[in-house]
Amino acid sequence: MVIAIIIIAVLVYFIFIKPFLREREAVANASYLSVPDEVKYLIANEKVIELSELLVELELEKEYSTVRLILDAIEVKGFSFSRRVDKVRNEMRIEAGLGPLKNF
Repeated sequence: MVIAIIIIAVLVYFIFIKPFLREREAVANASYLSVPDEVKYLIANEKVIELSELLVELELEKEYSTVRLILDAIEVKGFSFSRRVDKVRNEMRIEAGLGPLKNF
């Protein structure tokens, strides 16, 4: 019984989870290569406040496609960095009158 559960778990990982993670990584890498060098510098040096300010400023200008591109590029540094940016961005959105992030 335990062996069957292990085999099912391994199959689920290789059939569903692994391709999903590979696709997310490809999108993140493509987005990172598409952003300007200044944004790459902010991401590489983990400038959370500056990135959050940039994202909120772009949202105020209604540049949502650029915001999505930068958010995808931020994922190159990993989930924890992306989460830190989202926390600061959420606070800045509230202060700017945009309201909190919906899926925070």
